[in-house]
Amino acid sequence: MLETLIPLVVNKSVEVVVGILLEKFCKWVLSDANIKSANNFLKMQILVLYLDWVLRKTSLKSLSEQSEEKD
Repeated sequence: MLETLIPLVVNKSVEVVVGILLEKFCKWVLSDANIKSANNFLKMQILVLYLDWVLRKTSLKSLSEQSEEKD
């Protein structure tokens, strides 16, 4: 009887501890500070991608203009 009771108690304890940790983790992830930080990071990434695209576009135009001038 004790052999079957100990695993059940351990399993239930693990479920409770994991549930509490998961709940705390979700509260931390969904906190206002983390959402604002993620929002700012996303905006910065979009800006960097846009600037990279603009710089690549202008460098390609200038290269094609330079090659036309040489011909």
